[in-house]
Amino acid sequence: MILSDGRTFTIIGENIHATRVVQRAGKRVGTAPDGREALLFTGPDGAERALPIADEIRETQDYANGKVKHVQAALRAAMSGGPDAGAGAGYIAWMVERQLAAGADYLDLNVDELSTREEEQRAAMAWIVRAIGELSHAPLSLDSSSVATIRAGIAALVPGTLPPLLNSAALDRLDVLDVAAEAGCSVVLSAAGSADLPSDADQRVANAMRMVEAASARGIPLGRMHIDSIVLPVAVSMDGKSGAHFLEAVSRLRAELGPEVRLTGGLSNVSFGMPERRLVNDVFLDLALAAGVDSGIIDPIANDPERVLALDRDSRPYRLAADALTGADPFCMAYLTAYRAGELGTAPAGA
Repeated sequence: MILSDGRTFTIIGENIHATRVVQRAGKRVGTAPDGREALLFTGPDGAERALPIADEIRETQDYANGKVKHVQAALRAAMSGGPDAGAGAGYIAWMVERQLAAGADYLDLNVDELSTREEEQRAAMAWIVRAIGELSHAPLSLDSSSVATIRAGIAALVPGTLPPLLNSAALDRLDVLDVAAEAGCSVVLSAAGSADLPSDADQRVANAMRMVEAASARGIPLGRMHIDSIVLPVAVSMDGKSGAHFLEAVSRLRAELGPEVRLTGGLSNVSFGMPERRLVNDVFLDLALAAGVDSGIIDPIANDPERVLALDRDSRPYRLAADALTGADPFCMAYLTAYRAGELGTAPAGA
């Protein structure tokens, strides 16, 4: 994606993921023509469609808690071959269209939570890769905790599809680098440690540089590396500075590695547990762009980079969010006080 200020920002669209939920009380859930509770979506003709929520989804704890794992529901229906298979496939096609229309450069696919059985995960990954490949030749990002599932996705690619991005390799998952080297794929390099998540910028940089060395040793060029410096929720940061540690690591890695490498991260992770998440996510993306990020694992529908460029950086909501994210407001106390006082109810002027 070319931003209006001329910068290139690679969007790894994160929303086609089996963990994603919608609220049963929200606008995405309604009633099918036959009276069943259903996921609502728009068909290619612009007409409203409905995917009935299957009993196996209704029997889960998530459903009892008022949530529906909508990607999982659609994928199960589509793969079933039953009467709702067409609606399931249509729902997935609708999600793909929305992500691409919002500017996604890659579509990040993860099916791990569909089943605890690896053979079923592999089958689901192969199915969705083929299904999306028949809809669009946009490159895919294959995300799984299982290398075998990633390999199944690569094997299922529709001929003519661009090489995928593999998400992700880490110090305890160096075999993903072997797959990326064999297949000529780009790859996300996680700065997570072998056993623990990094606690500060120094650990993030050290882990990332070890991953770059390991990837380079396998012949993977910098231009095919996306370094994830690990975004952790600022609301539960042990020292109140998790956002600042990520931003510092990005700045240092950009200075060390130059412009060729991609610097990325699951940027929306930073706002988990925070009120007014859109505000927090937008401000964090703005700060990350300034630090040197040029890639992001984000939902471009909810976290539009062009909207971020229009933020009023002098507004009180922006400054409060920025202080919470950079550690200037330890443990987000001023931000939370302002929220309780009703001062953050709207996005910053210009957003």
